Amino acid sequence: MKEYDLSNYVCPLSKIKASEALDSLGESETIKVILGDIDSLKSVAQELKKRGLKPSFTREDESRFVLIIAR
Repeated sequence: MKEYDLSNYVCPLSKIKASEALDSLGESETIKVILGDIDSLKSVAQELKKRGLKPSFTREDESRFVLIIAR
């Protein structure tokens, strides 16, 4: 599983980087995306919904959100 640590990026750059990762996601592949703020999480969640993808989500601490996204 590829991991994309975007926790040092803020929105909208985090959404752009996450979108690039999603664009590279092949059939039956899974990626892990780490985000560092709630605005990035909301923005990436909107993008996932638009693409019809439902990630599993965990919150590691106040400023670290982990999404596991499978196609």
